[in-house]
Amino acid sequence: MADFFIRGQKALEMLRKDVQINTVRQGYIFEGSEGIGKKTVAREFAKMIFCEAENKPCGKCHGCMMFSAGTHPDFFVLEESPVKIESVRRLNDELFVKPLIADRKVFVIEHADEMNQESQNAFLKSFEEPPYYAVIILITSSAHKLLPTILSRGTRVLFKPFSQREIENFVSEKYSLTGARSSFVARYSAGVVGRAVEICEDEEILTKRDGIIRAITGLSHEKVSILPVIEAMGATGRNIPSDGDFYFDVFTSFFRDVAALKVGGSIINTDYKDVVESFAKNIKGSSARGIIDVVSKTRADMSANIKAKMKYDLWITNMLIKCWEEIYGTGNRS
Repeated sequence: MADFFIRGQKALEMLRKDVQINTVRQGYIFEGSEGIGKKTVAREFAKMIFCEAENKPCGKCHGCMMFSAGTHPDFFVLEESPVKIESVRRLNDELFVKPLIADRKVFVIEHADEMNQESQNAFLKSFEEPPYYAVIILITSSAHKLLPTILSRGTRVLFKPFSQREIENFVSEKYSLTGARSSFVARYSAGVVGRAVEICEDEEILTKRDGIIRAITGLSHEKVSILPVIEAMGATGRNIPSDGDFYFDVFTSFFRDVAALKVGGSIINTDYKDVVESFAKNIKGSSARGIIDVVSKTRADMSANIKAKMKYDLWITNMLIKCWEEIYGTGNRS
């Protein structure tokens, strides 16, 4: 099957052409980072398939209106995570029931890479030999987790990240965010529109980021100076906060910036350039890299430890003590 390396808008153009000239494939694999637009494109593609007008989607015909209302009987989305084998079996059964009102039935599996091998094997025959009216869309951020036989049967549409300039233009137009702030969002989002939207629409995210950076820059030679950082990292209880990944990302990005400045590289936190430069004067590049390693190992250990959710505050405290020692040395343990 052909592979298409495209962005969201180009994907829609390609898929619209498939609908218009009646060359819609029966199996697609939409692959790309979380938040890059795969689900949005899948829904718009389904709407085009159900549209009864010449210019698709028209938004006015019976098919479009039912789809927009969420009541189209020939559209099915499996959005659970992880995907259970019982759900796959129910989907297999529904696959062979003919459409009720449209010429086709569209099935979307949102977390296809979260099917285990048993679930994928149960789904394999349906994906290999679907009924003539079925269109199956697998959405994944980790296509390598799919069985090779499934990968070989689907048309892969690989969603590419947007450029930094494109993200900056997007947040500038949609959220009136400009200058260093828009630059930070563009760099932090790594070309993923969904991530940029999340930052811009959550009023607390940038505030929390400001708090983390202020706390980091307040580190002094006294070990007690890690206490404000512990609080800024959301470690006020023993459970992992829902936005725990963001805390780690901001913390890591600051020290990546410090390490980058040491070798003349570009930084992510451009709106805090002066702060990063000032901090970098008092820390070795090897210390910054050591801190990045400490944070990375802590995240990996937390993910591997099923009890980690019950002691987030201890994980963060131990991590920050190790980070402090990377700056000041293990000889200052008092």
